Amino acid sequence: MIFNAWKRLLPNEFRRAFFVRCVVQFAKRQVNDRYIKKLVASGRPIFLELGAGPRKGIKGWITSDTCPGADCVIDLLKPFPFPDNSIDKIYSSHVLEHFLTSQLEFIMGECRRVLKPGGVLSASVPNAAIYIDAYYNPEAFNPEHFCRYKPGYRFYSKIDYLNYIAYMEGRHAHMFDKENLVGMLEANGFRQVRLRDFEPDLDLPARDYESIYVYAEK
Repeated sequence: MIFNAWKRLLPNEFRRAFFVRCVVQFAKRQVNDRYIKKLVASGRPIFLELGAGPRKGIKGWITSDTCPGADCVIDLLKPFPFPDNSIDKIYSSHVLEHFLTSQLEFIMGECRRVLKPGGVLSASVPNAAIYIDAYYNPEAFNPEHFCRYKPGYRFYSKIDYLNYIAYMEGRHAHMFDKENLVGMLEANGFRQVRLRDFEPDLDLPARDYESIYVYAEK
């Protein structure tokens, strides 16, 4: 009854477009599920990068994102499509700061769920302390060096150093410093949590000027 009313109310063109979109999304999910099941069944170590953008993984890493082009699709706000204790390493670069605190707790919980015992979560995030310090010591701060994302930077007064890192034109949702990053991971069940140095085979050199790096084990 509801379906018949829906058909009467909506134009044929809309119904066809909606149907095609549903079929395409279903097909994509099927392909994604088969890829992940095959990956897990292979028994090979799985190194998973979260929020990698539209690119394929290299050096043994599997990339994930919601956009086309990554090796697999993962919506970080939904349960990860991997079974418990199935992944050896997880990595993210400048991804976590785009989520609210409650969302971060969910993401960290999912990372911990899918990691094998002793598996490693490694991440980098922007260091908000740099920009907070700039508010109190503006004479020692170089905005050309630290505020490189120009759409997110408008300077009217020194508070805009904080506006830059806190909001990034609506892209950022959480500010990290070293203590916050370590403390959040520990509070969400990770152990051996520690800050680490830049790793040239893993991290982006172009983001090293503003990054905090962390290592944590399940």
